[in-house]
Amino acid sequence: MGSSCLLSLSFCFLVLFNCCFAHIEQVTSQRGHQQQGTRRSQQQNECQFDRIKALEPARRIKSEAGVTEIWDENDQQFQCAGVVVMRHTIKQQGLLLPSYSNTPKFIYVDQGRGFHGAAIPGCRETFQSSGQNSRDRRESSEDQHQKDQQQKVRQVREGDVVALPAGVADWFYNNGDSPLVLVQLLDTSNAANQLDQDFRKFFLAGNPQQELQSQRSSNQRGQHEGESRRGQQERYRNLFGGFDERLLAEAFNVDTKLVRRMRNENDNRGIIVQLQHELQVVSPQESREEEEREREHQRRQGGGSNGLEESFCTARLKHNINNPEDADVFNPQAGRLTTVNSLNLPILRHIQLSAQRGVLYPVSFSIQHSSKTSIPRLPYTLLMQFC
Repeated sequence: MGSSCLLSLSFCFLVLFNCCFAHIEQVTSQRGHQQQGTRRSQQQNECQFDRIKALEPARRIKSEAGVTEIWDENDQQFQCAGVVVMRHTIKQQGLLLPSYSNTPKFIYVDQGRGFHGAAIPGCRETFQSSGQNSRDRRESSEDQHQKDQQQKVRQVREGDVVALPAGVADWFYNNGDSPLVLVQLLDTSNAANQLDQDFRKFFLAGNPQQELQSQRSSNQRGQHEGESRRGQQERYRNLFGGFDERLLAEAFNVDTKLVRRMRNENDNRGIIVQLQHELQVVSPQESREEEEREREHQRRQGGGSNGLEESFCTARLKHNINNPEDADVFNPQAGRLTTVNSLNLPILRHIQLSAQRGVLYPVSFSIQHSSKTSIPRLPYTLLMQFC
């Protein structure tokens, strides 16, 4: 009898604590969204534009296998929108080194195709290789039996949009026959960025250039003139450069020689490096029939929820907006408009972003839209909106 009462009492306490923790988490989440909404409303009240200007990149940073261009984040339009926009152009067999930022990221594949890998903290490595490929056969028998474990690697192509929450490390590799062009938007006004309006990128490899970091603070001191300064290729090292070699060797259970290679302090190739051999990744080939089947399934679902939230570990991070059949607005004489939001890409519900891509036909003259964000001067119109 006493044991039964004790068990019942323990169960009641467990339910009570779970309810309390759930309530605290809900209140904290609501406060974060309220602060973010207040910040955005203040920006919109202070920034009223009659006309949105098309802008050219302000900084151009060269790497071994590509170029990174960053728009001026001190421009009033970008400051009012609370975003930073950059563009990566990756050559064939070029690798954009893994990094994560303090803000959510929204990436549009403007040209080319390749692989995209994302390492979500706390998620398992669910993809495993057999360790038998063309490179393994040329190496020692010991290396042949080593299995590569990783999180999901996605194939991206022209028209794909990729959404990533803050703190998710990702990389891109160009395995196509043309340059891979990525337009990246960083939402610095998001609630995840709690320090200031600056973006911060943390690289897990290479020896990145100093110009890749936010220039808002330095511009306020009058040090930025719009072009990257020649002859000043300052480096700020990758994330491992801030730790002691012996500490890293003990943490990863490797020797100090490998730790020095991880730190890469003498590497001057930049953030886009050229690979000597084709990158071998564990990724199933997706056929055209599977893409059509997935698109038809999404149409039937209508974006509705079945009551079970999509977890980050299994979340779908990309969506293609290049298919004319998926257009939300269409005019045979003017063009088409395609929207991606939390209905067709649920991860956007967490990062509070959406996007629209407008394609203007040659006979059309102009397009009107109420978006308050800046439009980079590109051969397409891609508008980022805040949910």
